[in-house]
Amino acid sequence: MTVTTFKLQRRGKSTTYDLRDVLASNPKWITDLNFSAGELDFDLFQSGHPIIPYTGDIIKFRWDHHKIFYGYVFKYQIKENNIVSVTCYDKERYLKNQDSIVWQAGTVADRFNNVCKRAGIKHKVVDAPTHKVAAEICDGKTYFDMLKSAITKTQTATKHMYYVYCNYDTVELRKAPYKKLKMIIGSKSAMTGFSYAVDINNVANVVKVIQKDVKKSQSKSATAKQKQANGKSQKTTSAKAKTSQKDEASRTSFKSVSVKGDSTKQWGKLQVTVNKKNKANHAQMIKQAKDELRKRNRANKELTIDCIGNVDLVAGNAVTIKINDINKTLKNCPILKAEHEFGTDYMCHLTMKVGAEWLQETS
Repeated sequence: MTVTTFKLQRRGKSTTYDLRDVLASNPKWITDLNFSAGELDFDLFQSGHPIIPYTGDIIKFRWDHHKIFYGYVFKYQIKENNIVSVTCYDKERYLKNQDSIVWQAGTVADRFNNVCKRAGIKHKVVDAPTHKVAAEICDGKTYFDMLKSAITKTQTATKHMYYVYCNYDTVELRKAPYKKLKMIIGSKSAMTGFSYAVDINNVANVVKVIQKDVKKSQSKSATAKQKQANGKSQKTTSAKAKTSQKDEASRTSFKSVSVKGDSTKQWGKLQVTVNKKNKANHAQMIKQAKDELRKRNRANKELTIDCIGNVDLVAGNAVTIKINDINKTLKNCPILKAEHEFGTDYMCHLTMKVGAEWLQETS
């Protein structure tokens, strides 16, 4: 296996350069489910006939004839020893553009098609959800944020996760997992290292839903005044603030409902509060607390794997992991982030989510 295509093309021109002979490092390719553009990093030699990549230039990369990356130079850095380091992003990068849009009720696919057209990027809906999310006003947000909002609401309602992925030169809306790979990565096959971490730093096993009540003031607050040397009166700000705070405190009360998970016996009480949804009654507040507890009352388990490279090991796919050291076999384990380093020893570093669900909280 080897680099079969590595070309630079001046944007808007037909001029192209073959970079294979001037590559000074193994190309590194990163895909990430956390609403991030695909990234390609590499170094070039600048001796003999130097090729300086300009920002905006097109980079096309194929590995063993597989289409891997089509994107644009966003950064280059000239270093000592005639080396230029280059960072490129694929077309998803243009979903970081900001805009203000009033969204009518519609599906994730509707929103995806709209923002891709606005960003001017080639796109395709591979998997289209039928669930419609409510109307929403997005003011000064990125297209990624707008998609994330709709994807999260769709996942909550349907238990299905959708994500955005750049398939070479086409940005796609896919349903996870896109592929359930038949291969097994394990202690005796392909895996060269691993790390398994469990933490409860962001866990909550008690959720309290708060309703704040503020009664209308029945009397005007007193205002202290003092005479200035010129005879004019001036409000004493500190005195007024203290009186106002006292008045507000006397008129404010909180009502709440709370739910508790069994994990308090193991972890102790880890409580969070959330404001009740607008116009929610008591039963709806309890349901809100239970829904929130279901999302928060679980340890975060993260598995990272170093293994022999494969072009299908990308974010959004799933693969079976078998680790003898911790006596675990994880079927269809979600790949949240994948880092590929191409070279004589083609290797991958994978960040996995342990558990059956495809969770949106990937950061």
